[in-house]
Amino acid sequence: MTQTVQGYAAHSHDTPLVPFSFKRRDPRPDDVVIDILYTGVCHSDLHTARNDWGFTTYPVVPGHEIVGRVTAVGSGVDKF
Repeated sequence: MTQTVQGYAAHSHDTPLVPFSFKRRDPRPDDVVIDILYTGVCHSDLHTARNDWGFTTYPVVPGHEIVGRVTAVGSGVDKF
């Protein structure tokens, strides 16, 4: 089932993060689904949002340091 989620996204290298809704794809057999409760934004995320490394695709929702709950595990997952 496709899920609509909320985040904060940069839409270009020089705009602030703003509320953003987007759809997640359906989980695949090799996916672990996590209900993200909290996320940290580190300096790497700021570099990504500002396209300092030259590879950012916008809009981008930064934040990769997460705390959450595993809510589903695909049939092909044997450890996580």
